[in-house]
Amino acid sequence: MSEREGSRPGHRSIVNHGDNLGVISSGDYATNVVYIDNRFAGTPSLLELPVRQLDVLKPPLRRTLFGREALVGRVTDQLRSGRSVQLHGLSGVGKQAIALEANGCLGAHGLRGAVLLPQAGPADTLAAVYDRLARRIFGKEFLRGVDEELLRAAVADVDAHFTIIDCALTGADLARLQQTFPGCTFLFTSPYRTLSNDPEAVHHVQPLAPGPAAELLSAELGLPLGPVGLQNIQFEQAYRMSEGRPQRLLQYAAFIRTSDEWRARTGEAPFDGPGPVDPGQVSPQQQAEILAVALSEPARQVLVALATFGVPLHAAWFAAVTGHPHATSCGPELYDRRLVTLHGDGAEYRITADALAAVQSQRWPPVPSATAAEGILALLANATVPGPALPLPDPQLLLAVANGLDAAGKRAQASRFARATIPLALRAGHRRAALQLYAVGQMAASQAGLTEDVDFYLRTGEQTRKLLNGDAIAAAAALAFLTSSAGQAAVTAVTGAGQSASAGQIGRHVARIGRKLLQLAQAKPAVAAVTAIAVAGGATTVAVVATSGPSIPAGCSTAYRAASHQSDNVRTPQDLAAYYRTSARALSAAAAEATDSQVKSVIQARADDLNNQADVQERAGNRLANSSVSLDNAHPDVVAALASGDVVLSDGETLKALLPVCPQE
Repeated sequence: MSEREGSRPGHRSIVNHGDNLGVISSGDYATNVVYIDNRFAGTPSLLELPVRQLDVLKPPLRRTLFGREALVGRVTDQLRSGRSVQLHGLSGVGKQAIALEANGCLGAHGLRGAVLLPQAGPADTLAAVYDRLARRIFGKEFLRGVDEELLRAAVADVDAHFTIIDCALTGADLARLQQTFPGCTFLFTSPYRTLSNDPEAVHHVQPLAPGPAAELLSAELGLPLGPVGLQNIQFEQAYRMSEGRPQRLLQYAAFIRTSDEWRARTGEAPFDGPGPVDPGQVSPQQQAEILAVALSEPARQVLVALATFGVPLHAAWFAAVTGHPHATSCGPELYDRRLVTLHGDGAEYRITADALAAVQSQRWPPVPSATAAEGILALLANATVPGPALPLPDPQLLLAVANGLDAAGKRAQASRFARATIPLALRAGHRRAALQLYAVGQMAASQAGLTEDVDFYLRTGEQTRKLLNGDAIAAAAALAFLTSSAGQAAVTAVTGAGQSASAGQIGRHVARIGRKLLQLAQAKPAVAAVTAIAVAGGATTVAVVATSGPSIPAGCSTAYRAASHQSDNVRTPQDLAAYYRTSARALSAAAAEATDSQVKSVIQARADDLNNQADVQERAGNRLANSSVSLDNAHPDVVAALASGDVVLSDGETLKALLPVCPQE
């Protein structure tokens, strides 16, 4: 007896086989997860989530562009006609300014959409862009990657515009992105030309010509500069040194404005006297150094923090990261000197390339990671819930601080900081940063001998990794664990939430899968029915069915038992190598029983893989070959837990190999 929802991608069917009730999910991650109120919770399929209404596109924060009007007009017309557009060129030539100005023109016609600004860390992949777009469209911070086919079906009727700044995707990825969002238009800014399906919609952005550059300088200085005045401030040399890049021209104007001599002469005209500076002797980096040295001390510390951690900072986090109580209001000072650029709501600051080089040239000491860690935790402790007044810190900032603490030898502080901030990375939907924080925290806790922290990372960190990646046998079991009272206590202990969560939002069917998978992970010999989760490529298929019956191919039952035999005695690297050998022998015996050539080949291939793993582990000696965690002076229980984790992963790979050729009835 079955009840089916249909044949569309990602559908789910409830199948009843006697007393065994299971869930069969087709598609990638049919049950996604989010992190809300310090707990994991399930979300419906993308096909079941409502599409939220995007905001009307807004004009940029900057003032009028110079010499770009015709290009902005062409880009706007092409986007309004339903075409996607790419702007490419060197860094700093104004691609982003043109894109945001075109956005404002689209918004004036009522078009809705969003802008994806570059994030700190590695460049976005196509999967990362899918994640970011799905967050905007559905209003949820998904913790597991969204499937391309499901996303395509879910956004088939979405009509919106998206601007992606500093997009590093290849031409093939751009084509797939447009196919996934057929009703949307895109505006990409990129260093290179990669949009190939519409050559007329690809525009090479050149540096400013001398005329528009002079207009920009005149407007920025607020002075009626004519040809004589421009000659007297040696405009040609300034133009040459800036290479016609608007950001550097703006910095040069700020450099001029800060000269007391120049300000004293603002009432004079037509500026026949010599200029106060010779730009031929002052490079853009030197200009940035002079501007930086003249900053107030709080603003200088903020600039150093931006250079230290390499991530954009919201003004609300200035004081916390620098430890200076008056740093919060320093943003306008930095922007007035054009050492930073403004993004988002106008309160997020990013350091310019010239300002970064200036800080490094001055050899100013970096902001101590301990100072940033203490400030971040103190601000979080005094705040209720991060929101408009206190936005979530960039997860890459948290990771940089944790790495800095570990590199400085402050491993106990690194462990505590990672434990406290992992929930922030999860809540922001940044699974990669969360997993990296787990890794840093686990290593720091192990080296510092923090037994409680090591236990936290081993229990909760590994379960979270399985849940987020979907790459292990116990993915559903991890979800059951992390939504159970025991798992919730581990997740929320550091945040002080003091509350447990049930698996109610996940649904009884997932909890049931979790219990069965936990039985498999425990590998009890008395378990008659084999329960499995298969991970094939990037897709996860959850199947809970009985394996007894005459239609099972010969050798399969023996092979399944090889992936679920007793493993409680695996406590050392040597035990792990012996476990691989034992599993390989059991699979070789199963292959000998097999009568089907394909079944025999697959089982024997997996046996050969396990023998190779045993060889590698034996050569590794007293360390775990598949782990980067140092075992020097580690407690025996810690070593045993890591070795057991490798056992679970190995059994998962065995099941992954068996399921395609050993169907379960």
